[in-house]
Amino acid sequence: IVAVIAKSDVMKTSSPPNISTDIVQSAKDILNRVVAPVDGIQLALLCTPDGFEITALRLNSELPTERLSAMAGSLMAMAKAVATEIGHKACKRLTFETELGTVVFQAVTGSFPAILCLVVDKNGLLGRALWAAGEVSIGFSNRELQQNASVVR
Repeated sequence: IVAVIAKSDVMKTSSPPNISTDIVQSAKDILNRVVAPVDGIQLALLCTPDGFEITALRLNSELPTERLSAMAGSLMAMAKAVATEIGHKACKRLTFETELGTVVFQAVTGSFPAILCLVVDKNGLLGRALWAAGEVSIGFSNRELQQNASVVR
């Protein structure tokens, strides 16, 4: 037991990246432009693949974004493993339903990879949410400023 405790004290934890204000502003702009008008979306969250929040748009939610960001990274990694196992290249979207609504995780590729998480209430139209997820992914990954963006640790 002592060895386990000693080992865990030495283990490093991941620290949040310093994300440029240009990236954060770009993310806010696209969430406001694309997601805000879609009825039924309670929360839109953009986070890094390692689970740190870039920005969030709260439309009707007080959900803890810090924990959701961490889960988004883990869930997309698991989905990628499943895709690999069945012979597919990658997982671009993960969607699951509950009795209260749907949660969509969308991979955002490009020079600044990210994960979009949309929490949609049970009255929201899934097709509209999926369209919005795709538009955010395309818009955020194609931002011209991302060509020069970097994450500094």
